[in-house]
Order: sequence, then C-alpha cells, then structure tokens
Amino acid sequence: MTESLMAMLQRLLVADYGALKLRLARRFGSADFAGEVLHEAWLHLNRNDGGMVEAPVRNPTAYLYRLAVNIAVDQKRADGRWFAKAEVESVCRQAVNELDPGRVAEARSELATLARALEEIPPRRRAIFLASRLHSLSHKEIAQRYGVTVRIVDRELKAALDYFSEVLEKKMTPRRGPRSLKTS
Repeated sequence: MTESLMAMLQRLLVADYGALKLRLARRFGSADFAGEVLHEAWLHLNRNDGGMVEAPVRNPTAYLYRLAVNIAVDQKRADGRWFAKAEVESVCRQAVNELDPGRVAEARSELATLARALEEIPPRRRAIFLASRLHSLSHKEIAQRYGVTVRIVDRELKAALDYFSEVLEKKMTPRRGPRSLKTS
C-alpha cells in the first residue's frame, strides 16, 4: 500500500469515524466494541506491512468498513463467544431472580414435600424411580435389575410422576371456601 493511499485512508477514518462507529455498533451491538475495532483499524493502517499488495481501492469508505468488520470477526474468534449487552443484563436479572429469598424458600418447601412424597410411594416404585432419575439407568437396565418387564418400569415411573405431580398440585393450589370442621 503506498504512503499516499495509507494517508488517505487514515484521513477518511478520522473524518468518518462517527458514521463508521455507528454502523459497527449496530452490527455488533456495542458502541464500546465498535470503538475498539476502529482503534485496531487505525493501528492496522499505521503498520506498513510489506506483504500487502498494491491494489486500487475503488470505494475507500467500504474498504475501511470491511477492514473493521474483519478485525471484529477476528477479535470475536480470539475471545471465544462475545456477549451483547442485552445478554449480560439478562443473565444478571436471572441471577437476581434466582437468589430471591421467596423463591428460595418456596423451592425448599417443594423439595421437602417431594422428599416426603418419595417416602410414601411403594418401595419398588421408589427404587425404580431413583434408578431412572438419580442413577440415569435405561428402562431396560432397570427391568433387568428388578426382574420386571420394561412395560412395568414405564408404568411404575408414570405412577410415581403422577403421584408427585398430584402432591405438588395439592400443595400449590390454594384452598377455596371454608375449612371443614374436624371433631375429635
């Protein structure tokens, strides 16, 4: 690249900096990232790479934009996955929601309810459920282990899941109407 072409591209980068930054910010979702990319483009133009082939530049603005996009893509590849500001905010909101004391207490209560419900189901059903969900055994392996058919394993798992769902529904559904009076 000749000195005059390089100087012209540098002047154009300075003159069109705002417009280029805006285009890059829209494309990549971050004005800060766009500024970093344009800084790298400036440094790239300042390097006098002997390996660059002299070629006429028909549209210098498009050339600068393409140079900046290529630099941005290279940076993204080098950095791994780059998060947009909206993604970071979403993860932060989710973390705050997960740490909500009300949700933590509710989850603990549900877990205690499920633990009690697990103790209430028949022993074979409990063993099949734990083998499937806790130990990740296939239905065929469970059937062989307990000497039953795969169909019985399916039926026991469905019965356990139905029961847990029923227990949680009862717990989660607010009572309507007056409470029944119990006489002892």
